[in-house]
Amino acid sequence: MGSPAQPTDTEVAAAAALAGAAVVRARFGRLHSRVDKGFGDFATDADLAAERAILDVIRAARPGDAVHGEEGGRQGAADAEREWLVDPLCGTLNYATGSRLVAVNVVLRDGPAAVADPFSGEVFVTDGETARLRSGAQAGERRLAPTADTRLVDVNLDPPFPNAPGFRAVDLLAHPGFVQNFRPRVVSTTLALAWVPAVAAGPAEPLRRGVRAGSRSSGARRADDRCR
Repeated sequence: MGSPAQPTDTEVAAAAALAGAAVVRARFGRLHSRVDKGFGDFATDADLAAERAILDVIRAARPGDAVHGEEGGRQGAADAEREWLVDPLCGTLNYATGSRLVAVNVVLRDGPAAVADPFSGEVFVTDGETARLRSGAQAGERRLAPTADTRLVDVNLDPPFPNAPGFRAVDLLAHPGFVQNFRPRVVSTTLALAWVPAVAAGPAEPLRRGVRAGSRSSGARRADDRCR
């Protein structure tokens, strides 16, 4: 018998993102420990555990590759030709306040990438040429294509602001022309980006479509109330 086929880089990215998403989902709603990163930024124990789960998948499938995690930094051989970039929990502040608008991101530098939604079971994948959406373990894939017709806009209010003081995204929220045509929402940055082609690709289940089209989170519960 021949040896089993090696997974593609796209499959590795998807599997790693789903592994991290499983950890994020399992720890949701708990009292989390807080790891301060400076300048008001922080991670939680869920960020750290999800990153470990992601790295386990990548190391098993691609032991010669380097990995750069948001929480753990760069690991692996200094002369490695390939490097994976990992954001184990995009939307930590949302997560800490009890909002489910978060994502798990895994990308091979200059290669495939995957964004997993821990609570919907969806994973958005790209091989660098096309993008696809996988929904559930047994579901097929649906090809995605971005379009301006969705009128979805991601306003990133999370510092740092590289274009300040010339331009700050927060100023858009007070601009009459902007608020006349768009409605602001609070969401994980990468999840918002992935939703744009997903909505354009075809009809979604009503509740999910409503979330994608204009969800907002008040953030009424402070992160400090759930992080210790």
